[in-house]
Amino acid sequence: MVVFLVCLLTLPGCGSKKPTAEKVDRLSIAFQSWVGYGPLYLAADKGFFAEQGLELLFVNEELDKARNDAFKAGMLDAEAGTIDLLVNKRASGTPVVAVAEIDLSMGGDAIVASKDIQKLSDLIGRKVALARDDVGETFLAYLFEKAGLSLDEIIIVPVSPDKAGEAFLRGTVDAAVTWEPWVSRAAERENAHLLVSTKDKPGIIVDILTVREQIVRENPAVVGKLLRGWYKALSYYRTHPDEASRIIAPYFKLTPEEYRRQVGGLHWPTLKEAAEHFGTADKPGSLYELFDTIALIKHNAGRIHDKPEAAQALAPEILAALHENRSVTE
Repeated sequence: MVVFLVCLLTLPGCGSKKPTAEKVDRLSIAFQSWVGYGPLYLAADKGFFAEQGLELLFVNEELDKARNDAFKAGMLDAEAGTIDLLVNKRASGTPVVAVAEIDLSMGGDAIVASKDIQKLSDLIGRKVALARDDVGETFLAYLFEKAGLSLDEIIIVPVSPDKAGEAFLRGTVDAAVTWEPWVSRAAERENAHLLVSTKDKPGIIVDILTVREQIVRENPAVVGKLLRGWYKALSYYRTHPDEASRIIAPYFKLTPEEYRRQVGGLHWPTLKEAAEHFGTADKPGSLYELFDTIALIKHNAGRIHDKPEAAQALAPEILAALHENRSVTE
């Protein structure tokens, strides 16, 4: 396994501001190329992490398996990713926990289908393109579970995450689970429509910030620095969207206008909202039920051998402390 570490100082526009604190902590972080994680680049470029005495090292690794191996080897500190990836990691014994909520899909992910498919049950016996062990499968499996349906009743055409929309556009499948910009493109196919999207069903596809358990346990202060930098970046984006998108967009090879349009299908929760969704160990929030439901679905389907529990996978204490102390500007 090769993990390529890229220091912010080597990335265009990043690392231009030196830490103001005497002691500098360092954390490595990895994530797939998803626009919802853009404020991490913004926080680095504007020096919001440096103000906290934190240097963030970006890990250029798209493959989840490689990131999982890096966590187990102690070579990776943090990750931005969907909650179903945390389920997989906890099921395989990877010592990581979720410490914050990053974004919620609010229309950015959807099931596109031919117009003769008008409801979920119409997918029975039809070809559906989706990425196995990814958000596509999780979204459809969750909807099927709640509707009393089984994925065994559809013909799954497994593809890489970025190929589901293409398969639907080519007409080789009857439906696909995909995300923007493929949602908009696929819906333009003749006799096609959006069957259901996360705008209709929010709170299923959720991105979270995951950190190695040892760091959370032994150095919670550094996690707090990471979260404070993140929330300052969110605040900055909300008040300066044009400048912020100009900073972030190049990292995704987009124009600022394209970036702002693509993030229109997601919601970045405020600190208050995230704290509510996490809850506490004594009063669990909605993320506990979501994690446990996804774990149950994956376990029943044989996708994971061991069923992890949300109580061990979610660590709400640092987030709750930031909210209680009002130490973050929202």
